[in-house]
Amino acid sequence: MPQPAQRKRSVLLETDRTLRGEGGHGSGARLKSRTGGIRNAERATAKPVSRTALERYCDSVTATAPYRIHSAGRRTAFVFAFAAALAVWIAGCQTPPKETSSTGARNLAINDVRGRLEYVARVRNQQQDSKVGAGSTSFKESIFEENVRLETDGSVYHPNFLEYTLAGLFGLQQLDFEQTYDGQRRTSGGDGDVYEFDFEGQFLKKKPYPGTVYARRYRSIVPRPFLSSLQTTTTNYGFVWQYVDPKTPTSLQFNSTDVLLEPLDKQEKPGRQKNDELRFETAYKFSEYNELTFTYNRRSVAEDPFALAIDSDELTLAHRLDFGDRHQHRLDSELNVFDQKGTFDVQRTRFREILRLSHSETLRSWYRLELLDRTQGSLSGVPPIGEKSTYLSGTVEHQLYESLVSQFFAFVQQQDYDSGLEVLRYGMQPGFDYRKKNPWGVLLANYNVRIQREDRNGGTLDMEVVDETRTFQDPDPITLNSPNIVVSSIFITAEDRTTTYRESSDYRLRQVGDFVEIERVPTGRIQDGQTVLVDYVFVLGGDFSLDTIAHNFNIRQNFPFGLSPYYGLRQQDQTLTPVDATGITPEDITAHTIGVEYQRGPLRMTAEYEDHDSTIVPFEAIRLSAYLTHKLNSGGTARLKARWTDVERFAPQTRETEFFTVEGRYRQTIKKALTVEGAVLYRTQQDTLSSDNQGVDVDLSLEWLYRQTEVRVTYELGRFEDDFAENRTSSLYVQVRRRF
Repeated sequence: MPQPAQRKRSVLLETDRTLRGEGGHGSGARLKSRTGGIRNAERATAKPVSRTALERYCDSVTATAPYRIHSAGRRTAFVFAFAAALAVWIAGCQTPPKETSSTGARNLAINDVRGRLEYVARVRNQQQDSKVGAGSTSFKESIFEENVRLETDGSVYHPNFLEYTLAGLFGLQQLDFEQTYDGQRRTSGGDGDVYEFDFEGQFLKKKPYPGTVYARRYRSIVPRPFLSSLQTTTTNYGFVWQYVDPKTPTSLQFNSTDVLLEPLDKQEKPGRQKNDELRFETAYKFSEYNELTFTYNRRSVAEDPFALAIDSDELTLAHRLDFGDRHQHRLDSELNVFDQKGTFDVQRTRFREILRLSHSETLRSWYRLELLDRTQGSLSGVPPIGEKSTYLSGTVEHQLYESLVSQFFAFVQQQDYDSGLEVLRYGMQPGFDYRKKNPWGVLLANYNVRIQREDRNGGTLDMEVVDETRTFQDPDPITLNSPNIVVSSIFITAEDRTTTYRESSDYRLRQVGDFVEIERVPTGRIQDGQTVLVDYVFVLGGDFSLDTIAHNFNIRQNFPFGLSPYYGLRQQDQTLTPVDATGITPEDITAHTIGVEYQRGPLRMTAEYEDHDSTIVPFEAIRLSAYLTHKLNSGGTARLKARWTDVERFAPQTRETEFFTVEGRYRQTIKKALTVEGAVLYRTQQDTLSSDNQGVDVDLSLEWLYRQTEVRVTYELGRFEDDFAENRTSSLYVQVRRRF
């Protein structure tokens, strides 16, 4: 077997990435109990073999960079991958007859076989006790796995002809889940197999038509608050083919992904997401400055349990022309046609022109014209929407020396709907950006004013928003900015679209003026920092004119010793005609923000005060934060992060929220092979409108690496409570690996 210095080592997908946040051995993050699949194999250099005529021929071909894709596969994809490789092999680079070396050509080269044995244990407990007589709920879950992983790499005939990596993980899994609610106990579990694989083959990588085939399958286990963990099995296969030519570059891609979402609690419904995509791209370069491109994309999507099934075809024809005596100007033209059939239909035709002019080194401008004709169905049963839209805009930018950049933007848009609704918007926005070095450091300033008018007439129209991605960040709620939202239509799921959240127990809705705020319940199943998908319907329409004048000004001085004071002003005035019109609520805003930031080495601190005067949501806020990283002489690293926020809202919705969180983390390498890490996170929130809450999380982890043996242990303990419930959680993760 070649020594490590003589070859690259092949590495599978590192499932169960145990260092939370940074990954890798000794990278400074904490261990996390989750399972992944076989990942990204490193390549190994092929052993020297006798050179045949085929090898000498392949070496003489001009090298081109291969196109690589890393995804997941399924069992039948092995047959597909090898068949595709052999087909191109036969058509591409064949061995000349009667010309072999004295030792004969190596049809199949296997560099070496590596592997590991692995044992993984996960134990998780959750307890929720109601303070208002709603009973108690407890969850207990244990997952054990015994796996063996094998991997290899090599080539067929020659690395320039077909080079491959191959890996497989096989094992056993034991699952147990127990839920107790108000004295009633329910259990589920069972034994199963663990099966993952990872194949990738690159063929003819030094010819003008290289290709890649891949077939992969991997798993992950995602813990969910007060639900059983979700086991995700992703199977993926496909190919990528390129024709590398300076005149007509072309590529063809196919990708098939099947994601199975299985809750460990067998009484929960599993989910499934299937996505097949075929993409063809080609171009013809008349010259370096004149290019025509064509793209075709075919996609099929099916999801359960939401019964979503759509097929779409999209064609795009684009042209780029650089012109002028120095080819300093550019004209981009694009025609896009999109047709979707299935659960909801969409037909769209869009034409777009973008003109960029460079008048001098300090003056440039660009212009945009867009014509749109679309018809869209819905998932919620609202009538189909037919729209014809015309949009025209222009921007002029001038740079004075290196300090001042001024800009003027103007636009007009006309939207006509089949329902009879007509919307006309037009406006302009001049502004400037200023940057100047001075004896005290650097001064930064910017200002812009937006003047806009919107005219609506012809009735109302129901519009639907599907899968809007939003992220919860305490203590701030999510604000849906579309006006006139139908509150009863709001539907929230996790990103996996399998976990559906419930109002009151997981989130609260609050209507503020034309908008809706979504606030997570701290003792619910939505976590701080979690991203969710939001569906809703809003009403667009009304007969009115809305005039808006908005000013934005910011100034900041950066001193060389790390201090940066700043000030910001936002002012908005809106006038509605007639004043009693329905369909929108005008908002006048005057907001002053003053703050200071200090950064010196590993220390960063900020302090900010905001006075936000509004006719809809007036408030005052104070925000303080600090972050410090310090390396000790003993080799350990300590991190401290703290944040305090106080927000006071005034009529019509009086409310005060005080939020504080502090996190401390310490990592120490005791010996070269042994690393320990601990973290404590504390948070508290006091709210005059909703309930007060507080909680603490403690994480302890250990990592021991000795020769071919790896041991990782993580223990997490958490406690959180508000006026309605108290939550207690604990989890233990153990991983033992032995490489061979």
